[in-house]
Amino acid sequence: MERIYPNGSRSITSSHSFARMMWFTGVAIASVYGAISVLGLIGNITLIKTFCSAKSIRNVPNLFMSSLAMGDVLLLVTCAPVDASRYLSEEWLFGRVGCKVIPFIQLTSVGVSVFTLTALSADRYKAIVKPLDLQKSTTTTSIVLRAAFIWVFSLILAIPEAVYSDLHTFNVTSTNESFVTCAPYPHAGKLHPQIHSMASFLIFYVIPLLVISMYYTFIARSLFKSASNLPVEGNVHARRQASVEQLSYFDNIISFLKTTENVNVHF
Repeated sequence: MERIYPNGSRSITSSHSFARMMWFTGVAIASVYGAISVLGLIGNITLIKTFCSAKSIRNVPNLFMSSLAMGDVLLLVTCAPVDASRYLSEEWLFGRVGCKVIPFIQLTSVGVSVFTLTALSADRYKAIVKPLDLQKSTTTTSIVLRAAFIWVFSLILAIPEAVYSDLHTFNVTSTNESFVTCAPYPHAGKLHPQIHSMASFLIFYVIPLLVISMYYTFIARSLFKSASNLPVEGNVHARRQASVEQLSYFDNIISFLKTTENVNVHF
């Protein structure tokens, strides 16, 4: 005689419902990632195309902004699909080659974005505090060389990511399950993860943030100092300029934080 277990069938139904709900949630999140990627690609590619076609806007800030846009394009092409795939599958979907190439491209784009923002703060400092020095260093060749150096430097820093990133098996002791995913270091041992995390944190976060903060501190101090030596009308204008620079600083910091959140840091 067949026995019926109502509680068991109810639990199976609820588990299927939960799995279906999680799948729809993953699809919704992946769709949001897709929309953000498409909008970001349209905006950044339009900016690069405008810069290349219009000679009148080819100056230092715009060249660095175009370089920053190229870095953002790389980030959108590589980072968004990988992040979206994590909501659709628990396994790594891009193979061993993708495990080597994708983190390399991601870290390169992060380096380009971070170091370009740092270079923009230095350019703004020269434009306001030392305008004569800016005129000497604004030739097209020097600007292109600086942008190229940022790219080459970022590529070199990303090489260890390509060398050490590989597919590793991780075990979950609480559930006695294992899964295979891409990681920049094996799970066994703590020295490699700590070195990787500390180096990434210093190179892509702490040092650039300190440099950007230092430049904008010098800019604000110079503007407030010049404001104290001007008449009332000039004083108001200088203080407004200082407020604009403070807003520019916070805007750079927000862009900086959005970029560095893609760096793999594990303590």
